Amino acid sequence: MIWNDTVFCVVDTETTGTDPLAGDRIVEIAAVPVFKGKIYRNKAFHSLVNPRIRIPALIQKVHGISNMDIEEAPDMDAVYNLFRDYVKGTVLVFHNANFDLTFLDMMAKETGNFPITNPYIDTLDLSEEIFGRPHSLKWLCERLGIKTTIRHRALPDALVTARVFVKLVEFLGENRVNEFIRGKRG
Repeated sequence: MIWNDTVFCVVDTETTGTDPLAGDRIVEIAAVPVFKGKIYRNKAFHSLVNPRIRIPALIQKVHGISNMDIEEAPDMDAVYNLFRDYVKGTVLVFHNANFDLTFLDMMAKETGNFPITNPYIDTLDLSEEIFGRPHSLKWLCERLGIKTTIRHRALPDALVTARVFVKLVEFLGENRVNEFIRGKRG
């Protein structure tokens, strides 16, 4: 049974854009632990990140994080090391894992660290299995009866994704979720 001994960390990031290969970087990161089907909001990891580049005005409108907000935030190296230590030994959960993992890999590369190799689950895969195709986080919340507003901030979105993950596990059945854990990366 998946809930017996596995600690999951639901991760979300906010960025300066959508393409890390074009120079976009993480400006906020959060991880919310889930253990035995319970979300531990009070144990969450959350940090703004100073990527040492400007956040475009259009992107600031999406997530509401301004250049002033990140001026005094810790740099990528400090945040990456804290985050990596925080999620050590857990199974990561993402909604659209490729997006966040690509940014985390770039963060590792730029800070001279090894990439995170945790096994992970993508709620898009669970959505596809249950509902026939992947769906947006907003659609899943509506379908699963989760009242929320997607805010495009890392911590609130990680919390929403955690709620969606727990509901998807209930819907799919604990015993089947192991099929969707992708092995260690690296």
